Amino acid sequence: MPSMLAVARRMSLLACLTLAGLPVAIAQDQTHTQNTQAASDDVREADMFSFRQHNTTLSNVFFEGRAPGTRGNLLAADYLEFHFKRAGLLPAFAKSVEVAGVTKAVERSTYRQPFQQGTTLKVADEMASYSVSDKTNVLRSGSDYVTLAFAGAAEATGTPVFTGYAIEEGEKGYKSFADDTDLSGKIAIVLRFEPMNDAGKSLWVEQRWSPAASLEPKLQTLAKRKAAGIILVNPPGVDDPRAGKLETLTSVRPMRDGLSIPVVMMSIEQADALVKSADSQGRSLMDLRKLADAGTAVIELPKAKVSLRTKLEREPVMTDNVGAILEGRGSLKDQYIVIGAHYDHVGYGYFSSMSNAVGQIHPGADDNASGTSAMLVVAQKLADRYAKLPADASARSILFLGFSAEESGLVGSRFYTNHPIMPKDRHDLMINLDMVGRLRDGRMELSGVGTGKGLNDWVAPYLNVYDWNVATKPGGSGPSDHASFNAWGVPVLFFFTLLHEQYHNPTDVASLINNEGAAQIIDVIDRMAYDTALRAEGFPFEGAATPQGDQADRPAGPRRGSVTFGIRPGDYTGSEPGVLVGGVTEGSPAAKAGLKEGDLMTKWNGQDIRSVEEWMPLLMAGKVGDEVTVTFRRDGKEMEVKGTLAARARGGQ
Repeated sequence: MPSMLAVARRMSLLACLTLAGLPVAIAQDQTHTQNTQAASDDVREADMFSFRQHNTTLSNVFFEGRAPGTRGNLLAADYLEFHFKRAGLLPAFAKSVEVAGVTKAVERSTYRQPFQQGTTLKVADEMASYSVSDKTNVLRSGSDYVTLAFAGAAEATGTPVFTGYAIEEGEKGYKSFADDTDLSGKIAIVLRFEPMNDAGKSLWVEQRWSPAASLEPKLQTLAKRKAAGIILVNPPGVDDPRAGKLETLTSVRPMRDGLSIPVVMMSIEQADALVKSADSQGRSLMDLRKLADAGTAVIELPKAKVSLRTKLEREPVMTDNVGAILEGRGSLKDQYIVIGAHYDHVGYGYFSSMSNAVGQIHPGADDNASGTSAMLVVAQKLADRYAKLPADASARSILFLGFSAEESGLVGSRFYTNHPIMPKDRHDLMINLDMVGRLRDGRMELSGVGTGKGLNDWVAPYLNVYDWNVATKPGGSGPSDHASFNAWGVPVLFFFTLLHEQYHNPTDVASLINNEGAAQIIDVIDRMAYDTALRAEGFPFEGAATPQGDQADRPAGPRRGSVTFGIRPGDYTGSEPGVLVGGVTEGSPAAKAGLKEGDLMTKWNGQDIRSVEEWMPLLMAGKVGDEVTVTFRRDGKEMEVKGTLAARARGGQ
């Protein structure tokens, strides 16, 4: 049963139509063919069951977080294709085949649109060994050491030197080096993380590690001090889930310009054996770690010679958009509505993780198994509706698109808009579902209502079907796949049930999903898409399309900059301009500046920030060490603080 508030809103709408002199029945029949009543309990229960099945499956650890180029991503694409076929939908893409030596495209013969998401590194050559008293120990790749993604194509032999944590300047005046420390010709052994206590936890922050533990600045410091090669090692006794693991080429992101020297990671056991045999006092790696915990500890290890050789090559990372068509009929058949959702996520958190839980599967139950699952349920419902259309009915075709590489910078959706299956003017509307699984207190956002003429008025009645608190936003930009279509010049709608603490974390799991809320959203999108498909006129695009050109084919990096401020945007409905602070990372610039959960940031260096979308470009334009002035409101009072941007901790810190 609809709520009293929803009934009141509908009565108000009908009253307005009557006062305008419009026959109410005709107004409803000619615009919204479906009455705006909530679906029956039985229908919602069936939708909720189907949604839960899809969501639980796609967020299962079996899919390993669905990162592009991985086995789990490919399996997720197979899953989408299976259910598109099961719903009776037609393949959306042409497949290239070779006939008598000539490559031809077979029209709509495949559900896959392959594209290159970027490149990945592979080891072309590597070697690590050390010699003590004319005895050489050749280390085994994969168990004793691994080549890291920072490595250059280089070879080096030199005396090892212990460099502690390689932190130029840390908390309370901590330094790993004297100002004149010169590592020329040396092989630097560097500890991961930062000074720690006897329990293996940071001395500087209470939870996990501070930005000073970031790996990239350590390596840059060692290279700047002219080290000939670098050996990274986890500190013995550290309390961190990565303690006993060697990284992989994909588990740490290489710095933008890379290094020109060999860089490897050595197991604790091998590094300890090397230190004990090379140190003139026979000390262990733990002994040296404790010296580094206390302060400057650059220690020559003169009894050994270390040799390193590394060479990396790049190979393409391929992934697929998955698309299917529910064929329309009559005079509207050649016009299309797109319903899309990205099915990829961030895998093991080696990129774009919002936590330090690198190496753990990020299931992505809300982001975006929820949107993908909702799309699959809507696809089946609309297929059932179309099967019951009268023979003489006219209806648009509906293109369902599962995008990949959204988390890498909207790569899949941008690839589609540069390689569409039909001209732009045949795309009447794009509906994007991204993070629709955490409806709380009816709060959500719907962006894009101002991107098509008449779209806002058309959408309004559907938002009153359930007792929702919807913040509508006119613009069609933003960090999800609808932005690619908006930039192309197509009207868009973006459904989003707001951020939460589990965003891009291993804790984004199916047990936290609001399946009933998702069923409500599915019901509304089903009826909205169906009515739009039967609507005689479209929604002429309003706004400035952004030419994408060839750059749209270029792989884009994750939407995170090299700096951090240390806040998590809170749930917000757009009713109050600004960026609501949903949480503050301990030890971060925001924490040091005194910001707290519940504060509303309104200005950044004097510039108004009305939304997260407005704030993020300003943050990412900053550099490590920049001082920023933040204006915010707390308990109704306007306040101002200053903070210093820090380096974002990489996944492999």
